[in-house]
Amino acid sequence: MQVGDTVSLRVVTADGPTDVVGVLLAATAERLTVRRRNGVVTEITADTVRHSRVVPPGPARRIGVAELERVAAAGWRALETEPLGEWLLRASGGVTSRANSVLPLGDPGRALPDAVAAVERWYDARGLPPRVQLPENAGWDDLRVALADAGWTPIIRVHVMTAELGPVVRALPEPPADVRIDGDVDDAWFAAWRADGEAAHTDAGRQLLGNHPLAGFVSIRDGDRCVAVARTCVDGRWAGLFAVEVAPSHRRRGLATAVSAAGLRWAVSKGGRHGYLQVAADNTAAVSLYADLGFEPHHDYVHWLRPAANVEGDDL
Repeated sequence: MQVGDTVSLRVVTADGPTDVVGVLLAATAERLTVRRRNGVVTEITADTVRHSRVVPPGPARRIGVAELERVAAAGWRALETEPLGEWLLRASGGVTSRANSVLPLGDPGRALPDAVAAVERWYDARGLPPRVQLPENAGWDDLRVALADAGWTPIIRVHVMTAELGPVVRALPEPPADVRIDGDVDDAWFAAWRADGEAAHTDAGRQLLGNHPLAGFVSIRDGDRCVAVARTCVDGRWAGLFAVEVAPSHRRRGLATAVSAAGLRWAVSKGGRHGYLQVAADNTAAVSLYADLGFEPHHDYVHWLRPAANVEGDDL
């Protein structure tokens, strides 16, 4: 067993043997620390453990990088897409990097330098900065070299995190009564999303948010104003958590956890069983929040940008 494994332990107690199942947080010769599936952290004396085994990872951990990237692209659907061989060109009026970048998940059908040039022409024709969302995985080494040779530079690293939603939801507190979930983006929700960024507050931004057949828009409101928002969506068994934001005046009150919890519960009610999210690697507060919810790192991706491009309003 190693720290980070999901383990099943048969433990002897004063009331008889019991099973403890959860993630191993720490281990010494004398003591094991396990976060159980209900969220409770339990300290176990090592000599009380009679049997132990590592629980095989679920689909949220086993899914391949390329497959998970396709799932996430379905959850945050660009307004315009076009194939380049097996690559996917995406554009959405410049709103969010995810929806305005190439997803290079296979063979572009031409030599890599020619593919990079085709990408540049496609985005130039739309007045958008050419951008590639490149997983940090050995399978993309050749493209990484081709981009560097063409003068492109990496600018943003993003963690992709996953979780099995059953244990996550069981461990979450009940959302407060003032959390609401709507099927559409209303004016208050839209105003709260990226309140400090003009680029998002365009028709393209609103269309991008609503460009999904099964999305829930979570909010906590103070009168007519949203003070915390999140967006969830469900594609088959996969649920994505996006756009978690809290107004500066209402931070450090647990509202990010509240809207995330409500969104994930809603996703489970719609058939979601495995969850994913994307968070900037340098956003340590958000990474910690999602880890506390039960999400674990799956892989990273990096946005590569052509140097002359304008990067105002950039994000994930």
